[in-house]
Amino acid sequence: RERERERVERVTRVGRSSRFSSAGARRHTFAMATGDVEMESAAPTGSGSNAESHTRVTDLPLDVQQSILGSLDWQSLPKAAMACSSWSELVRRHESSPGCGLEWSHAMFRGSPAKSPLLRGGPKSVPGAERDFVRGLLDRSGYLDKSTRPDLVVVTVTPSWEPKLQLIADAFLELLPNRRSVHVVCCVAVGIIGTDESGVVHEIDDGSTEADAIAVALLHLGQNQRVFSVAERNSSARQRRKKHVDSSDEEIDRTLSKMEAFMKGSVPEAESGDPAQRCRAERGILGLLVGDNVYDVSDMKTKIEGRFGCIHLMGGLCGYDTRKQAVYYSSPESRKLEEEARAAARRDTAEGPQTRSAAAEGGRPWKRPRISACALFVCNLRSTRASYRGIKQLMPDYRVEVAEADPDGSKVCSLRQVAGDGRVEEGPPVPIYQVLRELEEVHGSLHGVTFGVKRRSLVSIDSQDPVATADDGTDLAGHLPATHVRTQVESVDIVRGVWDSTSPGTSRLEAIVVPLDLGPQDVCSFYTYSAQESLRELGEILDTLGTQEQRIEGSGCFGGFLVICNARGTYLHNGKQNVESNVLTSALPNTPVIGFFANGEVGPMPFREYFAAPRGGEGGESGEAQHVNTVLQGNTSVLTLLRRP
Repeated sequence: RERERERVERVTRVGRSSRFSSAGARRHTFAMATGDVEMESAAPTGSGSNAESHTRVTDLPLDVQQSILGSLDWQSLPKAAMACSSWSELVRRHESSPGCGLEWSHAMFRGSPAKSPLLRGGPKSVPGAERDFVRGLLDRSGYLDKSTRPDLVVVTVTPSWEPKLQLIADAFLELLPNRRSVHVVCCVAVGIIGTDESGVVHEIDDGSTEADAIAVALLHLGQNQRVFSVAERNSSARQRRKKHVDSSDEEIDRTLSKMEAFMKGSVPEAESGDPAQRCRAERGILGLLVGDNVYDVSDMKTKIEGRFGCIHLMGGLCGYDTRKQAVYYSSPESRKLEEEARAAARRDTAEGPQTRSAAAEGGRPWKRPRISACALFVCNLRSTRASYRGIKQLMPDYRVEVAEADPDGSKVCSLRQVAGDGRVEEGPPVPIYQVLRELEEVHGSLHGVTFGVKRRSLVSIDSQDPVATADDGTDLAGHLPATHVRTQVESVDIVRGVWDSTSPGTSRLEAIVVPLDLGPQDVCSFYTYSAQESLRELGEILDTLGTQEQRIEGSGCFGGFLVICNARGTYLHNGKQNVESNVLTSALPNTPVIGFFANGEVGPMPFREYFAAPRGGEGGESGEAQHVNTVLQGNTSVLTLLRRP
C-alpha cells in the first residue's frame, strides 16, 4: 500500500509538470510515472536492459491503473495520456465513464467589498484587484483538483457587490483555463444562499446581522452532459415601438433547436412517439432561469416550455432596483457576438460618421447590452426538484354535499364531515356559515385561510420517476408504483361569499365561491401556512432520498440550487437565521448549495399541493404525461439537487 501510494504521488507530480512535445520527453514522462527513472540511461531498446527488472505501473491490474488515473485532476489527465498508448486508452475510458465529472466546487466571502483587503478602495481600488480576489476564490474552491473541467459558473451577490460584478465576471473568464467554453451567470439579489469552504450552507438576507456576501459555484460535468444557454436583452419601449429590437428571439429558437437535436442524438427516448417516454427524456434537462422582471421571465419560460414541456426548470426573480442591472451573463456564443460588435464599433469609428446622428454618437464607446433574463440548461443530468411552502390543515375533512356552478368556479353551499376512518357522518349536511363560524373559533380569524380539495396524484420529483397524474378515484395500479402516489391539496383563495337573500336583515353566508371545478363527493377542508409545516414538508422531500444513512452514503447528491421567497427566511422563522439551510446541511452534509432570495419563484407546485394541468391533450389525465409542470409562484422555496446516475 505504501508503494502504491508513493507511485500515485509520483504520477500526480509528473502530471502537473510542464507539457512535453517530443517523443523522447513523453518517454521520460512515462519513466517517471512508472518509477523506472533509469530507463533513459539504460541500454537501448532490444538489448538486455535492466529496465525490465523494475515493477512498472503498467504491470499492475487494469482496475488499479484506472484507480490511479482516476485520482488525477482534469489538467493532469491529458499529460498522463501522453505517457503511452495503454494509458491513453485508459484515460479515454475514464473520461467517457458516467462517473467521471459531476462534481461541484464552491467558495464564499462573507461581507461587503470594503471588508476585502483587495477591494477596500471601492471604484478606486488597485487595478487588477478583482482578478486577485477571484483567484483567491478559485484557489479556496479547489476547482483544479476535480476530475473534469468546470463548464458552468454561478455567482450570487448582495447589492453592495453590484458595482464590482461585471469586473468579477470578466476575471473568471480571464483566469479559467477553459475560458472559451465556459458559461457564466451572475445575479444580484437582496439575499443569497451559499456554501463556505467548510461545507456549511449560509442564508444571507436583509434580515441577517451580516447582510453582504458573494457566493461562487463551479459545476464540473462529464462527456455525457452538455450546457446550453440563452438570454433576453432588455430593450426600451422606444426601441420596441420602432421595431429596433435585436434578434434575441431568433437566438433563443436556434439554441433550443440545438438542444433538441442533442437530446435526440444522446437519449433514444427523446425520439419515441410515446409521450411518457419523451417526457422522461426531457426531464433529464435541468434548467436554471433567472431574471429581473416578471415579463421577460414569463416570456422566456413560455418559449422554453413550448419546446420542452417536461423540463426540470427552476429559478426566480432576482434584483433589488429596477434602475440597476441584476443579471450578468456570458456564454461562448455571446462572447463571439460581443467581439463582432466591438470590431464593428472600431470599424465605424475608423471610417468616421456619415450623418449628423452618427456624428453625435461617434464618440460613444461600445457598451454591453443589458441582460434582463437568462436560462442555463444542463442536458442528460439526473436531478431531484421540489418546492415546499408548508400547508397546514385547520379543520377536519369534509365531503362536498351541494355545489353549484358559478362563473368564477363553484359555489359551495353545504358540507358533510368525514371521520378519521374515512366514514361520512350521518345526519343533515352542515351549512357553510356554520363551518366558517367553527373555523373562526379555531383559527381566530379568516385571514390567511384557503380552501383546498384533496387529489390523488402521482408525485414525480426525481427526473427518473414515472410521469403521470390522475384525479381521485382513478385506478393508478399496474404500471404506476404505489410509493409515488400521494394525496395532495389543490389550495385556492376564496373568491367571495354569497349572502342569504331569503332572510332579510340577516348577515348569514349562504355559500362561498372558489375557483375550482367541484362536484359531490369531493373531499375538502380549510388550510393555512406555517413555518413548522414548511420544515416538515422539506423533511418529506428529503425522505424521498432514503434514510439518513442512505442519504449520506448513497444519495449521489453532489450539489444543489435553492431559491427562497423574500417573505421567508428570517421573517418566516421569527428572526432565526439559517433555519432551512441547517436542515439541508444536517440531512446532506456533503452537498453544497447556492441560490438567492427571490421576488417570485419558478418551480413546480409545492410537494403537498396539487396543480391541475390543463385538459384537452395537455396532460393531467391518467396515463398521460404532465406537460405543464412549472409555475411562477410566491411564498415558496424551490430546491433542486443534482445527482449522479
